[in-house]
Amino acid sequence: MNRTEKNAFREALIIVLMGAVINFPLQTFLLWLTIDNWHWSNPLMISLFVQAILTLVALVRVFSIRMRFQRGKF
Repeated sequence: MNRTEKNAFREALIIVLMGAVINFPLQTFLLWLTIDNWHWSNPLMISLFVQAILTLVALVRVFSIRMRFQRGKF
């Protein structure tokens, strides 16, 4: 494995692990919010809402990590 491949693997590993650490509690919170607090009962609406939030968070997370790798701070 050359240096570029090692860096790419390390970046991918950090992105995936950070995603697991951030997304599980966020998804649990969003499900609690929509089902228990807002009393939504339509599974499609809940899925679309949660997916939209998770997608926005993922974009910010991946962009932030990628910029740190570009600057050599990881």
